Amino acid sequence: MRDLTELPIADPGREADARNLFPFEMAPEEYAARHAHEWYCFSFDDYRYADPAVDRWIQRLGDILFRREGAPSLDELRATYLTADERRAIEKREEEEAAGVDGL
Repeated sequence: MRDLTELPIADPGREADARNLFPFEMAPEEYAARHAHEWYCFSFDDYRYADPAVDRWIQRLGDILFRREGAPSLDELRATYLTADERRAIEKREEEEAAGVDGL
């Protein structure tokens, strides 16, 4: 298990960025299912946040994205939260990106 007490406290700007970027009314599991493929770099979980709910949400998202702490796989989450059409669209985008096609 990660020792979160070793992480630095997020500065107010980073905390504000997190609050503006993430939909905290959505479970981090659903957010990961819907948006993990849009992230190429994620470092929000390298910090602790003053609001314990924000901190838990971001740490859970990091666990999912980096496959830590027994987190479910993206495939499991997508099967739970997304329709077949949504899953196919993500698969197509990932295949195009892997082939070097940006879809534009």
